[in-house]
Amino acid sequence: MKRLCFLSPDLDHARKVVDDLKESGIPEKHIYALARYGIDMEGLPDAGPESDDFLEAYKRGLEFGGSAGLLAGLTALAFPPTGIVVGGGLVLLLGLWGAGLGGMLTGIAGASFPSSRLQSFESAIEEGLILIMADVPTDEVEKYEDLIKTHDPDVRVEGIEPHAPLIPK
Repeated sequence: MKRLCFLSPDLDHARKVVDDLKESGIPEKHIYALARYGIDMEGLPDAGPESDDFLEAYKRGLEFGGSAGLLAGLTALAFPPTGIVVGGGLVLLLGLWGAGLGGMLTGIAGASFPSSRLQSFESAIEEGLILIMADVPTDEVEKYEDLIKTHDPDVRVEGIEPHAPLIPK
């Protein structure tokens, strides 16, 4: 899958393009729309997790927290506290606990920040343009670019790789 991103000048244009994308076979769950606060997005799919950095921060938290937990477990295994028997189960438990805690805390923090992957569109969104993102099959990118350009030949379509889901479907 490849994510196509483009800026729509107004709501009517955005709705027409989204409807065409749905009619051409892109499921609504693979289409996202993002606009500045206060714009009525009725009839357009929500950006959902694409609008903030929750997933990226959660992934980093899992990695860092799991590593820190494993390091703490291995340290306890190498230098056991007095009177406590440390085994491999504690190492695993600390690794899992660190991953869970790190993922949860950094995910919550990341949800309060706008998506770093969409920074290049931030100023245009603040000006009132609507960002439309669609995940399309890689071998059909040109077909969907042409479909988008039928509504506005001057539109600039950019492609970025979408997030890989944490839990594959």
